[in-house]
Amino acid sequence: MSFQSNMVGGYPAEADIESYLSDRGLELLTDYNNNFIAEFKQFVWGVLNALDWVAVIGVYCPSPTTINVRGGKYLWHGEAKTYTPGSAVNPTDNDTTYVWMKSDNSIGSGIDSNGWPDAEHAKLAEIDVDSDGLITDIRDLRGLSFLQQKTWHEAITDTVCYGNDVVCYENEIVIN
Repeated sequence: MSFQSNMVGGYPAEADIESYLSDRGLELLTDYNNNFIAEFKQFVWGVLNALDWVAVIGVYCPSPTTINVRGGKYLWHGEAKTYTPGSAVNPTDNDTTYVWMKSDNSIGSGIDSNGWPDAEHAKLAEIDVDSDGLITDIRDLRGLSFLQQKTWHEAITDTVCYGNDVVCYENEIVIN
């Protein structure tokens, strides 16, 4: 991505930012606006709508001491699934809690000393909690987990038949 002017303090010039947002369908608030709150809500909605696919099954803190997982649609080995969030939970005090998605579309968690599960799962996050029960850090691991899942064409390594005439195995055609 190139900008018309130099970056200042890590940001492009204001005109470049406005152009960037406009190209993505995000409208800024107008100056001296009596409907500031309505426009602000529309702007926030636009940002969230644009990023909604990224937020799905992300771990967040509904309070300083609890975690939950955002609901929405996601892909599990090429299969579209929808996760519906449950109640917020308290992670373990003075420890790191691991949070993962199970293959049955449910959430699992456990403390780091027990490790990640042996069963198929996708790592969602690691949550650090201090001795007072306050969450001090959430490390999002979704990108590491879901980018490692095999795509549908990589996952099909079993025998595939059509009319029992031609059999394909590991991309090699074997004739009966």
